[in-house]
Amino acid sequence: MIGKLLLTLVIIALAVLYLRKRYPQDRSNKRRASAQTLPDHTTANTELDSFLSQARRAGGHAAGANSEPGGNTAARVKIVLWVVLGTVLVTGSVASYWYWQDQQRLVTVLLHRSTSDAPVIYRVPKRNLGDREFVTDNGIRVTVSANERMEVVGL
Repeated sequence: MIGKLLLTLVIIALAVLYLRKRYPQDRSNKRRASAQTLPDHTTANTELDSFLSQARRAGGHAAGANSEPGGNTAARVKIVLWVVLGTVLVTGSVASYWYWQDQQRLVTVLLHRSTSDAPVIYRVPKRNLGDREFVTDNGIRVTVSANERMEVVGL
C-alpha cells in the first residue's frame, strides 16, 4: 500500500520536473532575448508606429498589472490544477486507508456441521475470507467441505 503511494508520488515528482524543464517559468527572458536577436528595422511609416504603440499601451491597461497577456489566467489555471492534484491525492489516500482499515476488521465465522448441532466459532480478519476457505487470526487455515455450512457474522 505504501509502496503504491510512494510510486505515485515519484511519478508525479518526475512529471513536474519534466514539465518545468520543458516549459521554464521565466518566459520574459526568452522574449527579451528573441527581441534582441531580431534585426532593427526603421520604418518610414510613423502612423503605423504610433498605432502600434497606442495598442501596446491599451493592451497593458486591459491586462492590468501583468504585462504578459494571459499570464493571470495561466497562474489561475496552475493554482486550480495544484488544488485538483492535492484533492485527488488526499481523497485517494483517505479511501485507501479506509479500505485497509475495513479489511483488518475481525468478523465471526460460524461453521455449521451436519454431525453436530452447535457451530464451531472462529474469529477471522475480513481480508482472509474466501469462498470455501478462510484463515483465522491465529493462522489456522480452514477449508469448508461440501457437507458444512459457513455463516459470516459482522459483515
